[in-house]
Amino acid sequence: MAEDMPATRGDPIVSIRSVTRTVGARTLVADMSFDMAPGELVAILGPSGSGKTSLLRMIAGFDAPTAGTITLFGSEVSAAGRVSVAPEHRALGLAFQDATLFPHLDAVGNVAFAIRDLPRVERNLRARDALADMGLRDMDGRDVTTLSGGEAQRVSLARAMAARAKLLLLDEPFGNVDRLTRADLIVRLKARLATVAGAILITHDAADAVELGARVLLMRGGRLVADGQPAALAAGAAGAAGEWARDYLRLGMPVEGLNAGSP
Repeated sequence: MAEDMPATRGDPIVSIRSVTRTVGARTLVADMSFDMAPGELVAILGPSGSGKTSLLRMIAGFDAPTAGTITLFGSEVSAAGRVSVAPEHRALGLAFQDATLFPHLDAVGNVAFAIRDLPRVERNLRARDALADMGLRDMDGRDVTTLSGGEAQRVSLARAMAARAKLLLLDEPFGNVDRLTRADLIVRLKARLATVAGAILITHDAADAVELGARVLLMRGGRLVADGQPAALAAGAAGAAGEWARDYLRLGMPVEGLNAGSP
């Protein structure tokens, strides 16, 4: 799943152009456009129902846009009404809030599942290394149904990393973990993000974006209403949309994040 699509130096690794998704009479994402540069971490932020996960599912290739185009690493992968490149050929690593582990595989097997084109012994070695990077050791034979929520999320993140994907898609990866686990995962994830071409993080928590140093795309009602660094957006902008973005970000941001852009 990780190494099908080569990155092109200098060009956007993600290009979203006028993307809309409707289901029946409901518009989930409306006329969304943005580019993502190589090495960039983008946090798509917004309240529940704002269209964040719907957008991520289109980037992953699980859903087709109703209108617009999605380009990854210089190649169009989806356009209006069709998915032209399947998810497994998009060079992606995926991690979701609910972990989505396979109950018939142990922890090492779950991580090794994401690794292709290696003998089983080497897949398992890489899987153990990825688990260690996420703070888990001695996981051979560990029944994933016995894992705590924090351990399951570490396995899910390890699986995304083990694929050696060029682009990581992380949907609320800290939503089901306690504060101490979240703080540890933030540190570990920051270290690993330096090894990929880019990452997109879906979150409702502005603190995630601040602590990971992410550019923020703020969504509301399926639309992009703000784009920039958290501290700059929290400083406020003219117009109702800018005021809403300021208030939403300031409510969730730690004090140090609010002060990051201050003289």
